Amino acid sequence: MGSNKRDLSELKRRAEAVGLTRLTEAHLEQLQRATDSIGKLKAKLADGLTVADEPAHVYSLKREG
Repeated sequence: MGSNKRDLSELKRRAEAVGLTRLTEAHLEQLQRATDSIGKLKAKLADGLTVADEPAHVYSLKREG
C-alpha cells in the first residue's frame, strides 16, 4: 500500500500541474484506475498507430442567406 501512496502523490503532483488542485484521495484513486486502464488499452493498439490516425469528425454551420 505504501507504493500506492507514492504513486498517488506523483499523480497528485501531475494533476495539480494542470490545475486539478482540489482532488481528494478517492478522486486520485479513481484517476489512477482510469490511467491504468487507458495504458492497457493503448498497449493493445497496433504498433505505429498514432493520435493522427484517429478519424476526426468535422462539423460546420451553414450561414443562412
